[in-house]
Amino acid sequence: MWAWRSFLGQPRHLLLSPLRPFRHGASQLTAALGRDNLIGSRGYASNSNSNGDPHAEANHQHRAAAAVAKRHLYVVLDDHKDGHGIHKLDLAADDDLDGGTGRLPEPPVLRVALPTVRDDAQFAAVGSSIVAISTSITTDVEWQEVVGGGVLIYDTKTAAQVVSPNLPKSLLDAFGYRAAITVGDRLYLLESCGFERYYKYVGHGKTIFASGLHCLTAHAAGGDEDKLWNWQPVSASSQWRWSCTENLLMLPFDADNILAHAVRAPLGAAPHDHEILVSAWRWDRDVNKVTPKTCSFSTTSHKWTCLGDWRMPVVGHAHYDHGLDAWVGLDAVDDGYLCAGNVLSAPSEWKDGRDKLFCLEEDAAAGWSHIDTKLVPVPSPKGGDSEYCLMERLRPKGNGDRYKCLADGENSLLRLTSLCVERGEEGEPVVTARRRARSYNVSRYNEYFEAQAFWM
Repeated sequence: MWAWRSFLGQPRHLLLSPLRPFRHGASQLTAALGRDNLIGSRGYASNSNSNGDPHAEANHQHRAAAAVAKRHLYVVLDDHKDGHGIHKLDLAADDDLDGGTGRLPEPPVLRVALPTVRDDAQFAAVGSSIVAISTSITTDVEWQEVVGGGVLIYDTKTAAQVVSPNLPKSLLDAFGYRAAITVGDRLYLLESCGFERYYKYVGHGKTIFASGLHCLTAHAAGGDEDKLWNWQPVSASSQWRWSCTENLLMLPFDADNILAHAVRAPLGAAPHDHEILVSAWRWDRDVNKVTPKTCSFSTTSHKWTCLGDWRMPVVGHAHYDHGLDAWVGLDAVDDGYLCAGNVLSAPSEWKDGRDKLFCLEEDAAAGWSHIDTKLVPVPSPKGGDSEYCLMERLRPKGNGDRYKCLADGENSLLRLTSLCVERGEEGEPVVTARRRARSYNVSRYNEYFEAQAFWM
């Protein structure tokens, strides 16, 4: 069942003030985000110096088009005690850090204040938009526990925002998702949804897990192939739609046990005709132990297929690289190395890189321990080299009372390293160029928040 959770059902002190009144037929339920540069402002104006000169106007339009086409790295951090910051960075710009540490540009392009989304928010990206989803347990006026949530969708190109309390019920029941996978203009969320539907499906004679799949998109086709999703609007007038159906697409594994995932496009496939591959631990009754399984999901037939008793040998997301004609990710066995191969092949056919991107031992000796590590593809619009950015977030080791440090805004380190990758003689990923790492001092307030980085 679809759950419509209203912000107004939350305790008064948890609501943002002021709130714009929500009327039937209004554009959306919008919470005021505050005034301290919470929303990045962007100016759109004609060139006042053109004076009708067509050449000047053409140059202005060319510069504007180039500015729009340029992509940036968006880093999401829990660097504010009252919310999250989305920081926009130009990786091509020279910096003046000289090997030292600096500060991120202020203000961030967007400061998401509580409780627009709560401190348990998860961030993902689809198209030019960053999506924040949060769930939480609050108490109502009678002090009864109430599960509530919300979604914020921020378009990095237009600065437009959609804010809504509407989430699919199972996302609320599962307290979020375990993996977010983008295919074209659709965001697929794999969640561990609890046992209510698990018991409903147990009698079907199949191995059913208490996990399901949801989809979010701004371009619902509405054709026969989309009827299964039973699209519901995120807000009253928004083009964004949630999948909503009682016959939720169940997973052939527990979403809590996901190890790695990737997207594969069959040759000549349509934009939405892709395969989502997921590796996860699963209990094997035949051998009476936990074994890895890799399964694929067709975004057109909506069916799962088990590919074999093996796993993709990467951690998290394996990215397809057109230049290398392979999927690339961080090695699941040896920390700090790259791994490349075909997602349809067993781990033995993948190739490990020889270049160490980061060293846990060296960081530990310097007094740091890793919190987050992400490999982000940063392809050039012109093509060419296979370029990536390695994002690392580190915290000081043994810095006393952990809870007190987080309450005061623990001083952490954000490290960004740009690199290019080629295939070696044996097919292994080889780092051919590496830019000196840029490091920034950042604050950290939430022990369980997972920082994210998106190239858009």
